[in-house]
Amino acid sequence: MHMLVRIIVHAEDEKQAFGKAEKALNELTKGEKYFDGYATFDNEEIRDSYVDWSYLQPVMLASSPNGKHFIEMGWKYTVEGFMEAFEQVKLAVQYLSLEEIMERKYPEGLPEDIKKRINILSIQVYFDELGNQPGHPKYLYHDHEPILSNEDLEFVLKPEEGLKVYVIPADVHY
Repeated sequence: MHMLVRIIVHAEDEKQAFGKAEKALNELTKGEKYFDGYATFDNEEIRDSYVDWSYLQPVMLASSPNGKHFIEMGWKYTVEGFMEAFEQVKLAVQYLSLEEIMERKYPEGLPEDIKKRINILSIQVYFDELGNQPGHPKYLYHDHEPILSNEDLEFVLKPEEGLKVYVIPADVHY
């Protein structure tokens, strides 16, 4: 599956920002640990394949209208992903034993309406998604670390002395 992540970096200029983002993406894809691979928007073919994201540039100032919107959407998707995982984990804890979660099996007698609400085949993934490791559903990164709170995001968006804050989009596969 594909997702569009945002790498936020502090840099002197666009070239340095892009280099830092590529370094972060290489770290996120090393050994296919979190993502299998990535493509950046300096590749015109990639950029043109995203009709809804045609406004994206390979590197954007985080404070620009497009940069702000892109970051806001990334935070929105992160929160939505966490909510989905959280709801699944709550249901699992409420209705399944530890053994059933580990074995990905419904208990005997569990009503069908509850079974339909619990994605048993992905339940362990939902537990993982609530952790602080990179990967889905985290859409925002500072260098190669996921941004997991509003406080972290606000901190990252404050420029360091002599540097600007940039956001670099990347299509990642997981």
